[in-house]
Amino acid sequence: MIYGIGIDIVHIPKFKKAVERWGNRFKNRIFTQNELLYCEKRRFSEQHLAVRFAAKEAFLKALGERKRFSEIEVANNSDGKPCIKISDCKLQTSLTLSHDGEYCIAQVILETEKEAAEGVNQQAIL
Repeated sequence: MIYGIGIDIVHIPKFKKAVERWGNRFKNRIFTQNELLYCEKRRFSEQHLAVRFAAKEAFLKALGERKRFSEIEVANNSDGKPCIKISDCKLQTSLTLSHDGEYCIAQVILETEKEAAEGVNQQAIL
């Protein structure tokens, strides 16, 4: 059963200016070391950082409560698909990332665990 949906869009040049202005202080407050290492290896590192920032914003919107950005990690699963890693969240997460030109976007869908949703009458939902 869907718990929450979040979406966020980031203007990459504006994000890049924030990174240039605040430097490592900004990056270390927002991103985990794993995220920074992953993005710094990429050709357009600001684009990869920006879409991860959008993913964290989308996750927080779907969750509906505050968490520190550094508690949320955007990674890739064994299939290469993007995923959210957060230690104290019992919700299943679905994450979609996209970037085109000067913009990137992320959408997060949070669902209750399958066991909790099994008791829901699907006919009542449809």
